[in-house]
Amino acid sequence: MQQKLVSLFTTPFGRKNLEAGTGALLLLFMVEHFVANLMLLINNPEPYRWYTETMGRAILVRGMEVGLFLLFAIHIGIGLMMRLYHRKLQRKHKNMPRPKNLSTRFVGWTGMAILIFLALHLWRFFYPNRILGQTDFDLYDQARLAFSSVWYTGFYVICMIALASHLQHGIKSALFSFKFIPQQRVPMARKIGAWVGVGTSIGLAYIAVHLYVISLLR
Repeated sequence: MQQKLVSLFTTPFGRKNLEAGTGALLLLFMVEHFVANLMLLINNPEPYRWYTETMGRAILVRGMEVGLFLLFAIHIGIGLMMRLYHRKLQRKHKNMPRPKNLSTRFVGWTGMAILIFLALHLWRFFYPNRILGQTDFDLYDQARLAFSSVWYTGFYVICMIALASHLQHGIKSALFSFKFIPQQRVPMARKIGAWVGVGTSIGLAYIAVHLYVISLLR
């Protein structure tokens, strides 16, 4: 058992499976985040405030937040290890063909963009709300304030495009790793995964643009 756990971090096959598994769980979180953010489109702030306050008080959710940070840390760490491994192979085998798919070719860059976005997003919303515990920090008002800025909205949309590209590669790669899916179902699973991942990214970008336009009309 211990040897199998170690192999997840030390072998290329194990790292690929671990990256796929953590990525799938993070995709589920992203879908949940998108559904919650849909409440920002409602003029009445109470549903979103109730949701964020309830989630913030629940002990189980606090525990899940720790697990989520761990998932991100593992996914980022393994991703960097895989990136370095592939670079080493490319240096060793100069004639290795470059990936034709743009999402695969730029997966490292899109991952870096997402990491920068995540750090800024946590600093902007999570840190004052969860860490500092500011009682006057209203997430509904703060989200609308953030997306009233053309710079923040533009940055957010660019990062969502990077996320869509990253997910397009990740879902395709993960389905090669998940051997429990029958081979004949893989094309359908790939289409569904792409629709969910890319659709959620586009949806999050739309919410940001919608809030920005609303701020201009006030």
